[in-house]
Amino acid sequence: MTVVPFAHPESVRHGVLGRGETLGALFTRLGVSGADARHWVSAAGRELNLRALPVGLEGVATLNHHGVVRRIHLVQDWQWEVLLAPGGDGIEAERRRRPVDRDLWVVRGEVRSSLFGAVLGAGEMESLAVALADAFQWDIDFHRDVREGDSFAVVVERVQSEGRTVAYGPILAATYTNRGRTYTAVRFAAADAGPGYYDAEGRPLRKLFLRSPLRFSRITSRFSPNRMHPVLGRRMPHVGVDYAAPTGTPIMATAAGTVTFRGWKGGGGNTVEVRHPGGYQTSYLHMSRFASGISVGTRVSQGQVIGFVGATGLATGPHVCYRVHHNGRYVNPLSVGRDPAPPLPADELPRFAGWAEQVLALLETPGGVPETVVVALRESAPVAFDA
Repeated sequence: MTVVPFAHPESVRHGVLGRGETLGALFTRLGVSGADARHWVSAAGRELNLRALPVGLEGVATLNHHGVVRRIHLVQDWQWEVLLAPGGDGIEAERRRRPVDRDLWVVRGEVRSSLFGAVLGAGEMESLAVALADAFQWDIDFHRDVREGDSFAVVVERVQSEGRTVAYGPILAATYTNRGRTYTAVRFAAADAGPGYYDAEGRPLRKLFLRSPLRFSRITSRFSPNRMHPVLGRRMPHVGVDYAAPTGTPIMATAAGTVTFRGWKGGGGNTVEVRHPGGYQTSYLHMSRFASGISVGTRVSQGQVIGFVGATGLATGPHVCYRVHHNGRYVNPLSVGRDPAPPLPADELPRFAGWAEQVLALLETPGGVPETVVVALRESAPVAFDA
């Protein structure tokens, strides 16, 4: 007769770090004795910044039948976790990647009120709406062009943890239909070049200027030679476009260039000015604060965050006044910078055409993409999947 030894059951306790709570307090709630808590905290400090622990940090403790903690998992985020357990030299700590699943997914939706609402209505996270707006940001102004009835389709890699979507890879292909016109974006990398978005014929979507310095906002005042100033109460030229947004919203440089001014500028409050090729200069007024590393002489790239929306200077509420100066005069920011980036080299067009045909075909049907198709796609254009 085989004797099966009795296995003492283990128990599991869960807890999350509360606002203003110390890691030691969390460990105590998980079952670590007060005398031992500092040793567990010290071990965790070898893998985590104890001064910047996020509220909601999840702890999972496994206890033996005597109620003694045998190990603790600290879930830092969807990517990383820290495992703590007694070892030969006290409490040992190991930081490791969390297991995730990746799949290629096609999302389709129709706008009823906003792009964010449409993406959420399709069962996806808001970050996918931001990525979609980024792909089409040179052709569609998502502040003023979006209309009820617009539709979109996106093929994107989803990252899932424990059955829940936690992140996305880059959008591989997408279409957006606005006012009856369909725009197409295909992610592709030419040889010796980084990935970018192109239309179905291989023409680059990137233009000299972005349509707006903010991803999402609303225009509250347009370029005008005779506007009533909301603070001074008299008519005077308005040489920019005002975009209203909550304080702290990131402001992006609309084109690559060099910072020529960063500081306080009278009624403009905190202001950044950037010089661009071709005799252009852009200005961003009323910032609450400047982005780290932005100073006179700094080279900035298109889309780089240079500051944050505020209401400094002569302003009645949080917004950014965006101005464009060209060859000695102010021009309407809504009408400049439509020159495209350099096209794909002619010898790259056949490879692009083959790739575009594959990914655009996927947009016709929503849902998961078969693994065999994903493998073939990765082999034909692996860089397209890179974040």
